[in-house]
Amino acid sequence: MIDVNTAFIFFSALVFFGFILNALFAKVKIANILPLMLIGLLLGPVLHVVSTSPNSVIARLTPFITATAIAFILFRVGLNIDFDSLKRVLGRATLFTFTVTAVSGIILGAIALYIFGWNVEESFIFGFALAGPSTLILPIIVSLTKINEDLKTTLIYEAVTSDVLTLIVPLVLFEILTTPNVGVGFVTVLVFNTIFGSVFAAAISAFLWLYILNRFKTYSKSYGWMLTIAMVVATYGLTQSIGFNGAMTVFVFGLLVANIGSRKTEVDAKHNLGIMEKYFAVPDIIADIKDYQNQIVFFVSTFFFVYLGMLFTISSASIALVVFAVLISVLILPIRYLFIPMIKDMFSKDRRAMKIEHSFVAFDISRGLAPAVIATLPIAYGMLIPHFTDSIFLVMLITNIIATIGVFATYREVRGSSLVVTASDNSKV
Repeated sequence: MIDVNTAFIFFSALVFFGFILNALFAKVKIANILPLMLIGLLLGPVLHVVSTSPNSVIARLTPFITATAIAFILFRVGLNIDFDSLKRVLGRATLFTFTVTAVSGIILGAIALYIFGWNVEESFIFGFALAGPSTLILPIIVSLTKINEDLKTTLIYEAVTSDVLTLIVPLVLFEILTTPNVGVGFVTVLVFNTIFGSVFAAAISAFLWLYILNRFKTYSKSYGWMLTIAMVVATYGLTQSIGFNGAMTVFVFGLLVANIGSRKTEVDAKHNLGIMEKYFAVPDIIADIKDYQNQIVFFVSTFFFVYLGMLFTISSASIALVVFAVLISVLILPIRYLFIPMIKDMFSKDRRAMKIEHSFVAFDISRGLAPAVIATLPIAYGMLIPHFTDSIFLVMLITNIIATIGVFATYREVRGSSLVVTASDNSKV
């Protein structure tokens, strides 16, 4: 058991280590995600410095820590996306996301069906849980690079949307497995609540909060960020509790707060205040919120990736299972590569920049949020699916290794490119 003083020293060391890793990215092009996850792996399953058994405090805190990370990181993602950029890429990004997710889920599910002999539902739960990039990991990586703005928006949009899809499909399949007579109506309601219900809830929450910030501007200037974080957490918790998707809700909430709240409020001879500017615009407060949120996300993500490493419980891992996870992880690359031409118009015109961006998209295979949630569901449903949880966690670890190596190799190959971020840019998305 770690005493309080040791825990304080350890937490402080992690923060400084995370800062050093971020700073080193400009030199060695390795994001902080993988090293932090490996630290967690050593502390938990390998050295047992921290107990991560099913009944441990670490395991019981999983829903709370995961929810906090999702809320803080995806709110920051939404804050940093511009409406105009999103509108430019929405159509092609949606087609790309749905195509890659569907094809990946079907192929990975079919392989699991053949290898493990699970039933069809169990196999495709596995396949779709691993079908899309992580919303928790991608935003951290793109914050450390300077890729084309439209491409950046496309990849973030893909990560958020695919995380929703890779949660919806497995959840529907779990319900089919555990509930008799599941019909089209149930599936329709689930999809509607997850997507349209979440967007509606985000809009209501965002407009309400912007009106409050606008109405009490003097007070909001001093406490705007802290109060906004309370609103983010409340919005996430409320929408999750009524059956909507909290991740999508806080993402859209951030998107609306930033783009509506940042409207200019200066009045001149050619510009009269409209309803949006008059009642919902608080540009100075939004700028402060963005600055503070960048710092808090660095803090939260540093601890979360260490925590993810602690959760790896490879209880029945074997060489055969590791080989299977490696093959699945490697197979994701050509599947993704095959559909990159669908978004070719979003790449830079410069040949060197295009090469970096092409490789960046291809190696965007890190798995995180959705599979981590789905991996624990068989236990929650009282089901036994042999090797299910271990396989998912192994694929999560290996895809992060491959993605890190891919990004590292790409940037080393084209050292000196204008796309390499400088140390002063590390806090920007």
